[in-house]
Amino acid sequence: MIDEFKLSMRSLAGAVNIITAGSGSDAAGLTATAVCSLSMTPPRLLVGINRAGSTFTALAATDEFCVNLLDTEARGLAEIFAGRTGLAGENKFADAGWICEDDHPPRLASAMAAIRCTVHSMQIVGTHAIVVGDVQSVWNRAEARPLIYHNQCFQTLQDLA
Repeated sequence: MIDEFKLSMRSLAGAVNIITAGSGSDAAGLTATAVCSLSMTPPRLLVGINRAGSTFTALAATDEFCVNLLDTEARGLAEIFAGRTGLAGENKFADAGWICEDDHPPRLASAMAAIRCTVHSMQIVGTHAIVVGDVQSVWNRAEARPLIYHNQCFQTLQDLA
């Protein structure tokens, strides 16, 4: 059944995001599609994060994270933060226009939007944590085409048409 479930989830297209947590040399990040708006009043969002990774460790230690919504130009970054290039730790953040402010998680200057949150609640569910975040800050930039993950590939909406 697990293989059939994985196969069915390949058909579920999702927007690609990089979730960051920690700061400085303790910054960590991962590529994720498990992100959604939860409420407008108060503004909250929900993310799903694997508990075995360094991003979950950084998030649990600081209770803060940033969701960076990627456009089609960020396919290379999505590959890096998905662990497909061999880069790890702070090397993932080299040369990509990351903004590091005070003790906050890095945010991507070229992201379609960056949303910094504090942890409102966290529910452990198997290998992952469902994290509800209270939105603290939002940065938007000019409209762009979102990067989509579908059938194990990073694609654009045009690719899916």
